[in-house]
Amino acid sequence: MPKYKLGETSEAVKNRKNAITNSIEKKAKLINSINSVEDIFTSLNIKGNFIAEASVHKWSDDDLGIISYSWNTAHAEHNAPPLKMLQKAIKNANKKLADSESHGNKSSIYKSNDKASNILKKENEELKKALAEVYRAYMHLIESYREDLVIDDAIKNLIREQAQILGKQRVGEVK
Repeated sequence: MPKYKLGETSEAVKNRKNAITNSIEKKAKLINSINSVEDIFTSLNIKGNFIAEASVHKWSDDDLGIISYSWNTAHAEHNAPPLKMLQKAIKNANKKLADSESHGNKSSIYKSNDKASNILKKENEELKKALAEVYRAYMHLIESYREDLVIDDAIKNLIREQAQILGKQRVGEVK
């Protein structure tokens, strides 16, 4: 006999569903607490001074007690009220961030981190290109070495065959 009846949901699925709803509500509260760039949580990935809804759904942090979930799960019917709260919080936070940027409240630490990360990204790209060139050169050397060995073996075989045809009197020792 099956463990669950038709249409019955397991406790694990119900707990996961409730955990996602609670996480949406908690994310809304946390995002409402953001007033400036300095208040943005380090675990929340944003681009520039804009918080995207998709990045909020992907956001997870064990210390804050929030989990990630898919876009479709967030837009499920049972998550409609908390999702509206979250979307409103994101909209308000983005407005606050835009206002603080227009007033020049962007911190020098954030600017220096941004510059440092840009420098590191450029260096990383240069290293990737250099590594690709080294790899190509290495593969070229291996191929040419193999070709040289094949050619050398073919020449040696040709000389051996010539030596057998001409006999030992005309050609000296060939190994």
